[in-house]
Amino acid sequence: MLYFAYGMNTNPQEMARRCPGAVSMGHARLLDHSFRFSQHADVEPCEDSFVDGVLWDINQDHLQVLDLLEGYPHYYDRVVASAVHQSRTYHVLVYRMQPGRENSPPTRGYYTLVQEGYRAHGVPPDQLEHSYNFSTTIFG
Repeated sequence: MLYFAYGMNTNPQEMARRCPGAVSMGHARLLDHSFRFSQHADVEPCEDSFVDGVLWDINQDHLQVLDLLEGYPHYYDRVVASAVHQSRTYHVLVYRMQPGRENSPPTRGYYTLVQEGYRAHGVPPDQLEHSYNFSTTIFG
């Protein structure tokens, strides 16, 4: 199954530790969503917008590990959405925070892990930097 990551699970070392055998397919784009920080990375439905991230090929064991990590279904929900990878559209699993969580900046350590993941996969950092600057200017 395909899983779209946009936060710390873009980091290959973190994913290797959590989900040994998961295969990175590289940079992908989640359609009709926008990126934000609410202490942790989050995506929200937003028509005609997109989020850059990493597409992973995972198995059922990996999904169970990710469900625990993401606090599914209480902290993050898991939904099926559309993502584009190498000019082809796929149905992917993606975690979205449950409603009601305010924008807030991430810790520096968390942000660094996400930056490393973006660099490792060639994911453009624009959304990451914009959201971090916004959240630290407004909230922190």
